[in-house]
Order: sequence, then structure tokens, then C-alpha cells
Amino acid sequence: MYFVSRYVFTVLAVDENRPMLRSEVPVTVAIDDVNDQSPVFAFPADDNRTFSVSSVVPPGFPVVTVDAHDDDAGENARLSYNVISLGADHPKLVFQINRFFDRLSN
Repeated sequence: MYFVSRYVFTVLAVDENRPMLRSEVPVTVAIDDVNDQSPVFAFPADDNRTFSVSSVVPPGFPVVTVDAHDDDAGENARLSYNVISLGADHPKLVFQINRFFDRLSN
């Protein structure tokens, strides 16, 4: 798929009087990025999804840092995080993640 990275055109303004007066201005619109890339996790990854937590770690203590990136640019590369499911065998929400940082806490 091909994306245009900038548009260049001229804007013309004309009044309705006599004599008719006009003015032109060249305009360039730069397109920063198209949100076309999905975030990718480096950790946890398909080949490495396990980490250990000590039973003496106090509640709210960061236990792991997830690692994800997005190949888009600018605001389109900004990530936020949520814990959405812990599975049927975890009825209570034991872990939480800071929405804008990559630290998972117990």
C-alpha cells in the first residue's frame, strides 16, 4: 500500500468586487504518520512468557517490565497497557499494570 507523505497545492482567494482582486499562497501539508502498524511485544513473547515472583513481595510492588513497541511515528506509536484477562483459574484481579508505563505489579 502506498501512502502520500505530503501534499503541495495553492490556495486562491478572490473577492467579489470590481476590480476583482485576488491573492494566492502556496501550501504544503506534511503527513506525519499513518497508524498502520500494530504494537509488538518483545516480552512477554511467544517463546518466553514466564517470570517468577517471590511470595514475600509486598502488594503494589513492580514484579516485571513488559516490553512492547510500535513502528508508527509520533502519537501513533504511543502505547497504553491494560490487564484484560487472567483466565478462569484466577477469579480475583491479582496483578495490575500502569496504563502508560510498562510495569506489572502484584
